[in-house]
Amino acid sequence: MTVAPNTPCLVGAAQYVGRTRDPAAGLSPADMLAEVARRALVDAGKVSASDIDTVAIVRLFADSGPAFASPFGAYRNLPWSVARRIGATDARAVYGPVGGNTPQMLVNHFAEAIWNKEADIALIAGGEALRTQARAAKAGLDPEWGEDAPAPPETPFPEARLLTRHELAHGIAMPVNVYPLFETAYGAKKGWSLAEHRAQIGRLMSGFTDVAANNPYAQAGISRAPGELTEETAENRMISWPYTKYLVSNMFVDQAGAVLLMSAARADALGIARDRRVYLHGSADTAEKTPSEREDLARCPAIEMGARHALSQAGVAASDLGPVDLYSCFPVAVEIAAEAIGLPTDRPKRLTMTGGLPYFGGPGNAYSLHGIAEVYAACRNAPQDYGLVFANGGYLSKHSFGVYSARPGYAPRVDPATYQADLDALPSRNVDEAPSGAGTIEAYTVVHGRGGAKFAIVIGEGKGRRFLAQMTSGLDRLTQANAVGQRITVTSGDPVNEAVFE
Repeated sequence: MTVAPNTPCLVGAAQYVGRTRDPAAGLSPADMLAEVARRALVDAGKVSASDIDTVAIVRLFADSGPAFASPFGAYRNLPWSVARRIGATDARAVYGPVGGNTPQMLVNHFAEAIWNKEADIALIAGGEALRTQARAAKAGLDPEWGEDAPAPPETPFPEARLLTRHELAHGIAMPVNVYPLFETAYGAKKGWSLAEHRAQIGRLMSGFTDVAANNPYAQAGISRAPGELTEETAENRMISWPYTKYLVSNMFVDQAGAVLLMSAARADALGIARDRRVYLHGSADTAEKTPSEREDLARCPAIEMGARHALSQAGVAASDLGPVDLYSCFPVAVEIAAEAIGLPTDRPKRLTMTGGLPYFGGPGNAYSLHGIAEVYAACRNAPQDYGLVFANGGYLSKHSFGVYSARPGYAPRVDPATYQADLDALPSRNVDEAPSGAGTIEAYTVVHGRGGAKFAIVIGEGKGRRFLAQMTSGLDRLTQANAVGQRITVTSGDPVNEAVFE
């Protein structure tokens, strides 16, 4: 089949996992990214680093917020540092925004740039060396990871509005304390008892552990039974109800991924075999409202619309898909995404190519590069299949979709603003920042420390308006049964509203 010379295609992908226990021998972030970039070039076969015109790097956690700053120095221009290491000295240096959706968003963006003849060969890479960083700090080491550069990187992607000040004041900040809010709302919507809900979560994520246990790039893949994931033990302590340690993303990893994207004309000129090319047949990028503004805490219209758009572009239905990798930072991300896309959850191994962020590993914003690499390889091995990558950022906030196949073709990217306008126009909940009186619980979680339960975060409704509050009493009652729908009394506070059971 003849394709247009400017048709974008993936021609190489690679993954890296660091296993050394010696923190002095672990790679720095720039060295790790350079290593996986070289592997992607080897996988492509006939591409020299000097051919690359764009190096796009997924933002490190260290550059994603002050709380994650590295103790070992900062890179002024990480893409430039990586490009210099591999010999792509003339390449543009592009740094992506914060968010787990970034890898797929970058593929969507640069596929469009290649189609529009604004780029020719783009290397996209990302990863984290947080495992080595933590071990080095504990050992009292001080490796020099900081690096200067002639100029800062290009940062052409705007940061999204993820939270409000009022949400932050009530503890809606760390993802591990926010996704459980969606989880309790989801279980209540399904009508599950607490036992049924935990059993559902266990069955779903146990399948993910089986996949991770057989993935050579997993940081520490171990197959676990459903009950082993959900039952609280000394090793598997409660983090934020109903999530134990074994149900949350593991970011303390040394992992990296990279993909190489180029035009069909350049692939022809370099002699890259047709059976090594995988094409982007559908794509979408969407954004959701902040958590407390959403009409339904157990649903995500932005995922529904993004998946519908990407699949329609590719001309396939969810039931037609072969390899699938759904972003899996927490169980509810899989539950809501699978339902929104139209994928059943009764065969959980069907929903992940890696094993998921809690078991394969969650290298910060870069995880979905591993999903893309796996789907790329699977499509290359099964040319008639269509594969899907769903990448998520924030708090089910930012979503990127890619539908892939070895069948030649490309669906030109539609400006996300055209369908995002419909999402932005959906109704938003009115949040009462100074509530008082009776209300009911819509969603909640109990935040735990090593000493046990600390406080609860509650999203409630009273007098026809939504409110946020914290609870410090009655915490056992919240974990004995699903408390969604139970009545509470809220008192306005500054900055935190307080609630108690009636």
